[in-house]
Amino acid sequence: MKNEEIETIVLEIVAKVAKRDVQELSLENRIAEDLGMKSVSRLELAALLEDSFPVQIDNFEIRKPKSIAELVDLVKTKM
Repeated sequence: MKNEEIETIVLEIVAKVAKRDVQELSLENRIAEDLGMKSVSRLELAALLEDSFPVQIDNFEIRKPKSIAELVDLVKTKM
């Protein structure tokens, strides 16, 4: 899977969980500060990422990424 494909899918998932339009988002958006995602949203994010990619993300790991770019990096390292 190409980087662009991974980024697109992650952005779509974040947009769904954050209830935002995907066009509003960029890789620089901060998950907590810009999108207001708390613990429950991050758990939903982890579940959707696991459904979309061949990855397992535990509750501790999903708290680490601060931006969407870091979330993309997490997915890439787990694949």
